[in-house]
Amino acid sequence: MSRMGIEYFDEHVLKDGFPDGSLILVAGEPGAGKTIFSATFIYNGAKKFGEKGMYISLAETKSEFYESMRQLGMDFEELERNGLFKFVDLVTVSEETIEKEIGLLMGEIVKFQPKRVVIDSISVFAQVLGAERTRVFLHTMLGRFIKAYNSTALLIAEKPMGAEKIGYGLEEFVVDGVIILRYESFGEVTRRVMEIPKMRRRSIKKPQYEYVITQRGIEFLEVPELSRAEIEYTMEKITTGLEKLDGMLDGGLYRGANVLLIGMTGTGKTTFSLHFAIANALQGRKAVYLAFEEPIDQIIRAAKNYGMPIEEALGENLKIITWVPESKTPVYTFLKIRRIIEEFKPEVLVIDSLTALRNHMDEKELAKMVRYLNLLTKLHRITTYFTLNAETNFEIVPFSGASTMVDVIIGLKYQVKNESIERKMAIVKARGSNHSRKIYRYEITSKGVEIYE
Repeated sequence: MSRMGIEYFDEHVLKDGFPDGSLILVAGEPGAGKTIFSATFIYNGAKKFGEKGMYISLAETKSEFYESMRQLGMDFEELERNGLFKFVDLVTVSEETIEKEIGLLMGEIVKFQPKRVVIDSISVFAQVLGAERTRVFLHTMLGRFIKAYNSTALLIAEKPMGAEKIGYGLEEFVVDGVIILRYESFGEVTRRVMEIPKMRRRSIKKPQYEYVITQRGIEFLEVPELSRAEIEYTMEKITTGLEKLDGMLDGGLYRGANVLLIGMTGTGKTTFSLHFAIANALQGRKAVYLAFEEPIDQIIRAAKNYGMPIEEALGENLKIITWVPESKTPVYTFLKIRRIIEEFKPEVLVIDSLTALRNHMDEKELAKMVRYLNLLTKLHRITTYFTLNAETNFEIVPFSGASTMVDVIIGLKYQVKNESIERKMAIVKARGSNHSRKIYRYEITSKGVEIYE
């Protein structure tokens, strides 16, 4: 068997790897990641399993391939020096020389005896060679070598945008497996989905697997599994950073709770979140503050203006991370947050705000991402604040995709009264807690949030 070397793919997509002695078609639109997927198969085969690989390219030169793969952390020059990789450049092959080139190619394959082979692309190959002779080549020449040496070959095929037909419409009938990489558009972003309609001697659990292309190459969405029986029961509570709010919540927040802070601009969602993150960092808990709308210096300045010791917290356990989520899929955002959690291992987390994500993502896709984050944070017992910029009357909560998943909802609102702004708050929901049902008045002062009866 030939394992991909990507943990999720090998454990959940093709449990036992690609069948030995198989031809696998990898088809998709331009930019779907066919070359990256296939190159990863070759690279991991050499680096992780010590298996020789050969990449036969009709699409880009050796120098172009090496440079683009180097940017993804794959050093094929090193593999070549160690005798584990060979690149065959057929970019300039013509119809007049194709028969001779095939003979030379097969000689190279037999001599090098690779365990893994990629042809990029079989569509270009068929344009030069013709449909029928391509079929003969796959069956009688390449196919015989693959079967004899129990190797695996990935054949890349171009699939026109929106078309169901793959290449010339013949490749899928002469191979042992078919992998299709698709684009799906949701608002401003594009989701990448893998389908495996055919794989001999293997059962496929799901019809689709979502993936993204990052600086680490191909990454698959791994939905966190929450086995409640395995999670130790806890009554431990942690502070919100505000003594009055802790009392309203019957002693604070249960460790691992998800909290939604909802209110219009100016209600103080960021201020509440800073109290939470800074107080817990100073109590010895690692805290991460993810900001999608404000730069780091603006967040630090706001905290200092409210008298919060943010510099002391940053020197201990607080980490502030900012990025703009435009044109990024929910999966990409989820994987990035998961990586931050894996690296920093926080006990408290702030995601400020869901509104920034909501403005650039399909709402159903965002709700799914929030669900995955809910599972992930509960799995690691991370107490999490989500902020949402929306109006609330303490009775109806917008974006039910988030509100139904969280454990605590704190509503914030303001109204103009006697030519001044009056802010009010209420705990709309708090699972498993004897929380206050009253509506409270609060102010944003030089000391941050002050809550009154």
